[in-house]
Amino acid sequence: MLARLSVLAALLLLASCAAVPGYSPPPLDDKKPKSSFGKALESGDVDADGRYEMSATEKQMDCKRLAGSIQIGITRLRDGVGREEPSTVSSSAQKLTTSVFGGSAKSADRQGVYARERAKLDAYNSELGAKGCPMIDIDAELARPPEGPKKY
Repeated sequence: MLARLSVLAALLLLASCAAVPGYSPPPLDDKKPKSSFGKALESGDVDADGRYEMSATEKQMDCKRLAGSIQIGITRLRDGVGREEPSTVSSSAQKLTTSVFGGSAKSADRQGVYARERAKLDAYNSELGAKGCPMIDIDAELARPPEGPKKY
């Protein structure tokens, strides 16, 4: 019994040391460690004609990065092909909540998202051609069936 109480008393004593008044931790350095992740790109926008206008940072991408972005976009578009359309009730609820609480309703329009992503892929592909890189056949890639999960 005495051993249990002494352990409890020691724990309480150590816990009280952590909350000593007047203690302030040392200030953090203003220098942040360099992130190992890449910097996010500025995104372009779709104009009234439905064409994607690339931003200046997107135009600076090299061939390898452009081709990789196209492959990611193709995978994203291919993923949404087999999905069912959301019900009108859920679409209406999403639009209502974004109008009440704020936010973007862009993702509620799946066809609009598809058209924007497709326009982005076409712009990236034409930029590949302008830089003299091998272009990707986007229509053929989208027509291919999606690959199943890979076993490692």
